[in-house]
Amino acid sequence: MTQGKSQLHNAVVVVQARMGSSRLPGKMMEDLMGQPLLWHILQRAKQVRPDLPVVLATTDKTGDQILAEVAAQCDVSVVRGSENNVLSRFFDALKLCPARWVVRVCGDSPLFDPAFLELCLQRAEDTEADVIKFEGNPESLFQGGEVVSAHALEFSLEQAGDDPLVFEHVTAWAMRHSEKHANDLKTAYVPQVPGMMSGTKLSIDTPYDLQRLRQLYGALYNGKSILDLKLAAQWIQEGGWN
Repeated sequence: MTQGKSQLHNAVVVVQARMGSSRLPGKMMEDLMGQPLLWHILQRAKQVRPDLPVVLATTDKTGDQILAEVAAQCDVSVVRGSENNVLSRFFDALKLCPARWVVRVCGDSPLFDPAFLELCLQRAEDTEADVIKFEGNPESLFQGGEVVSAHALEFSLEQAGDDPLVFEHVTAWAMRHSEKHANDLKTAYVPQVPGMMSGTKLSIDTPYDLQRLRQLYGALYNGKSILDLKLAAQWIQEGGWN
């Protein structure tokens, strides 16, 4: 950990990432325009809302030490724990930075949209909601991040038993079951966004995915600010990958 326990925050941004990957080992340190993939993800995470703390939640395996070092270079705090129980790492992040809401960022999705996550967080704050979803729950280019309350994570742990959804995917159990448990988990919705409703896969799981990401960044990244997802969406829709 790079800082001590602090006061209660409204929200904390937690980035889950590790070097282990069966299809693309070490992907978090793969080069993307001269920086590790993780570096780009952390820069985006810091843009969700500049005053929010950002925590990298990685594993306690020796191979993930390099991710902790990248986080330190980016002035991002780190918690380390179980490789398989990802949820426990989120609770460690909440011990480090106590907060009402958690903005979850998945390291597999380097094009997550900080502005969209800020919109979801604002919606959660305005409605006192535990889970934020799209109206109609459509497929979307807004991938790799969600907003849930700390209570939603605690309730998931209490209710889910040994369901791997809660331990491996952290927010998935609450996202799937919030309506069923409406008395305990309040759900609020954000409207669909024209031009952003698409099933195009933006996560990085294979060498082919990484190749496509490098092609997109090579066409659009200016090296000065984070790459705008809406700009990427337009490039994709205009046949950038064809």
